[in-house]
Amino acid sequence: MFYYCKHGEGIRSRAYMGAVEATTGGAMEDTHSGDIRKSTRTRLIFAIVISTGFVAVEVIIGVMTGSLSLVSDAGHNATDCLAMGLSLFAVFMMARDPTPRRTYGYGRVGIVIALTNAMILTGVAGFLVYSSIKRIIDISPVSGAAISITAAAAFLVNSVVALALYRHRHDLNIRSALLHMVSDAGISLGVVAGGVIISFTGWYYVDPVIALGISVFIAGAALYLTRDALNILLESVPKEIDVHEVEKAILAIEPVHGVHHLHIWELGSHVYALSGHVEVEDCRLSECGETINAIGRVLEQRFNIIHPTIQIECLSSCEKQASCSDHNEET
Repeated sequence: MFYYCKHGEGIRSRAYMGAVEATTGGAMEDTHSGDIRKSTRTRLIFAIVISTGFVAVEVIIGVMTGSLSLVSDAGHNATDCLAMGLSLFAVFMMARDPTPRRTYGYGRVGIVIALTNAMILTGVAGFLVYSSIKRIIDISPVSGAAISITAAAAFLVNSVVALALYRHRHDLNIRSALLHMVSDAGISLGVVAGGVIISFTGWYYVDPVIALGISVFIAGAALYLTRDALNILLESVPKEIDVHEVEKAILAIEPVHGVHHLHIWELGSHVYALSGHVEVEDCRLSECGETINAIGRVLEQRFNIIHPTIQIECLSSCEKQASCSDHNEET
């Protein structure tokens, strides 16, 4: 089922409208969806400006105090700024209409960008591991008080930005940026604790050890994003959907007798598509249309599958084909 209507020079599809709903948390009306998309862009711009400004402050303080943990945290925050910038670009791209050549639209731009973010995070993690080991070998004193105060400010900034993005967390691309900010907030608390320990004990090894821990955390986040992005690009069945439940739901619709060649995948941003063959008794073409519409309603309401492509097959024909196949195997 694919519904088209002219929209300017391009074509706006039902799948595109589903992408808007998924990205914006289920908005149905064009005006409301437009407001939410604008809100998403505004929040991302706010987050980028605030985070970039603080990265500069954190780098300056980190260099002045010689704190590797602060510089590492600033580097992590810098990748977050880049991630949110790429996310902002994806939001603009995903709002574009499908074209006769790109009939699915630009929903997967966000997935590609999420995968790019993961690759950048992996590189940052490797650099931090190298720098941490180097510092452990050649330790130098740092200011615990400066580390704690700066990291506490970083925690507040990251928390504010994360709250700004939380409303639009349903989109994988926005969720990747949100994940960055939440992880930064947690890391900042760890850096605060490290600064306190240094202030009271003078054990300067805490600084590179924390930086090493940050790198491990970054690598884990990169692995998480890579897994989700690759699952979508490889057109795996979305983890939120059980194929057997979908098959049972289709079989429960009259006059369906069988389902085969069932495939389910994600177009991007929780927009799900399905293709399958449905077996029915010999009937009129108009009745087949009613069956397809009924299947489409169930798939959308229960599983958020808004782009089903159903091939209707006559049950008697399927039985004959199966009988011939069995006969050929026997001979």
